Amino acid sequence: MKIKIEFVGFLNIKSVKNNTWINVENSLSISQLLINHGIPKLNQKFIFATISKISQPLTYILQDKDELFLYLPVGGG
Repeated sequence: MKIKIEFVGFLNIKSVKNNTWINVENSLSISQLLINHGIPKLNQKFIFATISKISQPLTYILQDKDELFLYLPVGGG
């Protein structure tokens, strides 16, 4: 199955080209996708995900043609 993956700035997944469609296995969660690409579970607590612009937990099971956007929250004043 194919999903589109996009991520911003400080979140750099070196094994995936940003803003591209990639092949993934069926029944894969966002968390497992991140683990497969070198982001340990411990570091995932800082990552937020949306699927087609709707916030989803990292336990979300990816579906064919999903558009996944990953980002790190930024705060300031």
